[in-house]
Amino acid sequence: MYYAPPSTGTIAVTGQGTLRVNPDTVIITIGIRTEHTSALEALTENATRANAMLKALREIGVAHEDIETSSFSIYPKYTYTNQTPILAGYEVEHMFDMTVKDVKKVGMMYETAVANGANIARQLQFKLANEQPYYQQALALAVKNAQEKARVLARTLQLPLHDVPIEIKENHPSPLLPRAMVLADGAAPPIQAQEVVISAIVHVIFSY
Repeated sequence: MYYAPPSTGTIAVTGQGTLRVNPDTVIITIGIRTEHTSALEALTENATRANAMLKALREIGVAHEDIETSSFSIYPKYTYTNQTPILAGYEVEHMFDMTVKDVKKVGMMYETAVANGANIARQLQFKLANEQPYYQQALALAVKNAQEKARVLARTLQLPLHDVPIEIKENHPSPLLPRAMVLADGAAPPIQAQEVVISAIVHVIFSY
């Protein structure tokens, strides 16, 4: 009886799976920027406005544990006369990360923060409290996508493809960068929830 020699050929493909999911959590970064000729005055004004903002946010139901300082800085500011730097004052910036568990409340939080001293926002991130189940679904879609690609190639080339891959390598995609914005006094932006895009990528090798 004749036995065909074992196959040694391979087909390498990349599969991708993507899900779009409505977010259940938003991270916003809001802060206070103050300037004064005196560092102490800039710091004092900043602290007063920050405390007023935090108090107002707590009054509308924002929990203490959902607010944390993300950065704090004091910068000297200079003017230049004949290319000679002259100290003009100081800038103090205090930024807070806030976790919003009800997406519908984001606009109200911006409005409250601006009305009580906030004048700058650094980022707005729509997230999922638990992303893993959705990523696993995307990963399964990526593997199926790789199988479909391999089958098309094998069928086109008339090769006896084995459905079970001999190697799978997961490739974690880069996270999306948050959006940036600046808050104008008295203006709260209308926030429209954006879908969270969950992607998975796999590199798969099949034999034939």
